[in-house]
Amino acid sequence: MKKPGEVFEDSRVYDPGIEAIVPRYDELHDAILNAPPQQRDDEIHVLELGAGTGELTAKLLTRFPESTVLAVDHSERMLAEAKRKLETFGDRVQIEQRTFPDDHPDGHEEFDLVISSLAVHHLSSDEKQTLFGAIHEALVPGGWFVNGDVIRFDADHLETLSDAMIKNWVRSKGWEEEEFMNQWQASDDYDDPDTLTDQLVWLRDAEFDSVASLWQYYNFAVYGGRKPE
Repeated sequence: MKKPGEVFEDSRVYDPGIEAIVPRYDELHDAILNAPPQQRDDEIHVLELGAGTGELTAKLLTRFPESTVLAVDHSERMLAEAKRKLETFGDRVQIEQRTFPDDHPDGHEEFDLVISSLAVHHLSSDEKQTLFGAIHEALVPGGWFVNGDVIRFDADHLETLSDAMIKNWVRSKGWEEEEFMNQWQASDDYDDPDTLTDQLVWLRDAEFDSVASLWQYYNFAVYGGRKPE
């Protein structure tokens, strides 16, 4: 049985598959990694929630060569691929099969940065708010939380527009649309996206400041905030 985020039975297909279903996937990752205030040679301790196959993890460890990452995901299959991909980074990355917000952040470590990509939308509204509060507690003063994720529009016609855009994107990548969308929609039972506006308010409620939307393309957005110093 698939878990949230396990869009494909074979996790090795996830990376090319996600690039075919998430428009401007690399741009979304770049927006996440461009957001932190740290310089590239700074020593930063990072928590990544929903690390999946480790694609964003690898990009972060490369961009910030003095960084260390605790990469958390609940999928054994996805983490097996992540371990293979991240082996070259040695002890700079620690991989744990855990869930959030239940297991992480756990209050035992402090982080300079918490990131997530295409994972938080699996949580309910209440769970997102609980997670934002826990992330705030886990950050050092001045630390940032940055999330790239699926969002929901209140307007039905914008939801329809976003669905059409994704189908066109899938075709542009050379995938058989019907077969691909049938596989992708098998994961929709786990999806519970909220509006960007609501999530920015929840970050404020969790006592983040400098809350901002950093990047958006239809129903994909990067947003975050800072724990006050």
